[in-house]
Amino acid sequence: MSSSPEEIIAKVLLVVEAFLGGFYVSITRGLFIPMISYSGYSLGNMALILLPTGLSGSILSLILYRYSDSLTRKFKFLALTTHVTERVVWFLLPFLLGNIELISFTYMLGNLISAVVSIFIGALIYSYFSSIQDVINVSVWRSAAGAVASLLGSLFMTFVSYVYNPPQSYIISYFAAFVIGLGSSLAFILVPKFPSRIVEKQQETPVEVIVRGHSAFLVLTFMLAGGNLVGLSWTPFLKSLGAPIYIALALTVTGNIGGTLGSFLFKGYKSYMVGLVANTLLTGLIPFISYPYAHVGISFFTSLTFMAANLLAMQIFAEVNARMGRIKASAFLVAGNYTGLLITSMVAYIFVKDPFIGLILSAIIKFLAVIIVLLAIPETAIIPGRKAYEFSRLIYSISLTGFTFTVQASKEFLKTFFEAVTLMTLALLLYIIYKLAFLIIGG
Repeated sequence: MSSSPEEIIAKVLLVVEAFLGGFYVSITRGLFIPMISYSGYSLGNMALILLPTGLSGSILSLILYRYSDSLTRKFKFLALTTHVTERVVWFLLPFLLGNIELISFTYMLGNLISAVVSIFIGALIYSYFSSIQDVINVSVWRSAAGAVASLLGSLFMTFVSYVYNPPQSYIISYFAAFVIGLGSSLAFILVPKFPSRIVEKQQETPVEVIVRGHSAFLVLTFMLAGGNLVGLSWTPFLKSLGAPIYIALALTVTGNIGGTLGSFLFKGYKSYMVGLVANTLLTGLIPFISYPYAHVGISFFTSLTFMAANLLAMQIFAEVNARMGRIKASAFLVAGNYTGLLITSMVAYIFVKDPFIGLILSAIIKFLAVIIVLLAIPETAIIPGRKAYEFSRLIYSISLTGFTFTVQASKEFLKTFFEAVTLMTLALLLYIIYKLAFLIIGG
């Protein structure tokens, strides 16, 4: 079935949006960790900055998943407004380096808006293209365009950091990202027949769809948690080896080249499985390589193979979005990013006092994703498909029980807490009344 002229134009504009957005994202996100690391922030402080972002992003994604109607009614207005607002917020970061509370809050706010924007873009793609293959093709081309632009962005910020000293280099890079980011917003606005609202079918999501989405969510979450922990630990590790900052930024350059090639290299579930296994093994090698320049090459291969995780999740959610709901499927996918970030920040803050340990733990976390891929997703499993589905249902049941217990325990804790506060307030009030009465009578 051939695409209509509007669909062709929409595909081009969405790829342009990803290309310009990729340049903007590569600088605003890619420079952030090196920027705060070389500004004197410890690994613990960096984890504290990331923790509120991961927690709030996960909660927001869950809320939008449960109450997706809040986004569907004014879809176009909210999508375009948040797209532009996101660029403005991220531009503020280099001006706030001296205040950990402000930079943490702004980073959290920028990520929350980014989460909503990602949900809108995903829902738009799911709504615009009825064919699963069209959704996958557009997503692959967007990934490739974003990776190419990220390469250009990383080259730009590496050059700027080499020519200018901080903080001027940070401000120049973030300003360039802001301007190019507004260009991506323009491409987004120009998408023809942008739906003003999305009408979702009111239907109960089948259990097998939820279980399948849950497995993809866990794989993406663990891979991103491990990947984020690599990103958090790699720069301090290179710094401990005596590497200059441009070596740390060069990781982004080769990483983006690898990501671009990886978008087209992996096709089909079995290749996704191979990529995930290879990525986990490569991650385990990083802390044992003491020659700084070799890390630039390792970054190429880890980014190339990491695309397998993104493509796996993308494929599964493209297949289930019609039965799950476009906003819900997109929110589920985005939730994986922020739950992964939450796990990263908690692990880094509690367990990681040294970047070497952080890199080891990142490989262990990714190995959890490999276990799920090998045992719980029928298309990639090394066991019979029916057994894999049963195992995925078991994991889902355990996760659901744990989540329900946590929510209930949280409710009971809050209830008990407020009851205790109320009793203490009443006791204090009675004590004050008693003292006043005693003074009056005594007086």
